[in-house]
Amino acid sequence: MSLEELENKQAISEVISKFSALELDVDKQSELFTPDTHIEIFMDGNKVLEANGRQEMKEKFGTLTAEKSYHMNGQQVITLESAEKAIDLHYCKATLIAKDKEGNTTITTNYIRYTDTLVKQEGKWLISNRHQEFVITDTRPFNA
Repeated sequence: MSLEELENKQAISEVISKFSALELDVDKQSELFTPDTHIEIFMDGNKVLEANGRQEMKEKFGTLTAEKSYHMNGQQVITLESAEKAIDLHYCKATLIAKDKEGNTTITTNYIRYTDTLVKQEGKWLISNRHQEFVITDTRPFNA
């Protein structure tokens, strides 16, 4: 593997980690996506959300009611298809604390598989397509 390939893989890994570290800051997270991004989210094999473009991403994800979140990324496989396009497959454990409709605090732990297509634009890697599959979701009452 060449030094350029290693640098590209590191830059892609940083995009994925930065997304998780931004937690609930949808405005800053959206900057890691192309303006015309396409996102699909699935639970139990059913599509539950789709967003096209950064603006729609902000509108749809900005309405989430989580008060706190914590993301921990795990296995990651980055396949460079060219110097300007890559596929990233990674796993994430995302924990959210929120109030349910009755005002009770809940903790939801999600185990998620992401398949992202990234493109290099103006020297920066950005997510152009995200396929997000919730593999396991567990919601319970939470007393802080």
